[in-house]
Amino acid sequence: MQVLQGVNQALTDPILPGLTRPKRRANAGLAVFSLPLVWVLASVFVHPLSHQASDRAGALLLQGANVPPSVTNVFAHACVNCHSERTRWPWYSRVAPVSWLVENDVKHAREHLNLSHWNDLEAADQRLLLTAIATVIENREMPPHKYVVLHPEAKLSADDSVRVIEWTRAERRRLRESAFSLPAK
Repeated sequence: MQVLQGVNQALTDPILPGLTRPKRRANAGLAVFSLPLVWVLASVFVHPLSHQASDRAGALLLQGANVPPSVTNVFAHACVNCHSERTRWPWYSRVAPVSWLVENDVKHAREHLNLSHWNDLEAADQRLLLTAIATVIENREMPPHKYVVLHPEAKLSADDSVRVIEWTRAERRRLRESAFSLPAK
């Protein structure tokens, strides 16, 4: 009897009387399982509403540019999700802290290049952006690797890259020529 009391006393937590090691382990397991669940549910309230669609969501991309369908297709599968107002927000963009990263990435991408606002730019700015597009594609900086990991359809093939780079050169040339052909004011 005394042996059983000694064993029972050794298994009992002095801080929480009556809680044996197996009960503590079960409670710890429940806590470890519950924390991520509580985190996810709480973070949903950080973004309780879906992302609002922009008034430009339906606007033509690269409006005013001469874009062949093959290049439009490349932009559609690799660029528009971050570089336009047509972002398709995945489910994880509503769960913090991942949502903060996704929203920040899209915000910065749109600041650098927003295909929905192309016609708002001066021709000189368009030419600069065309040069930047060709450079980041040629250097394989776009689309970013971390994006392609989650969206493998966005990966550019060698043909896709060549098509876009050749288009940027042709469009820069067209913009330059149209600037020279404008009548003097």
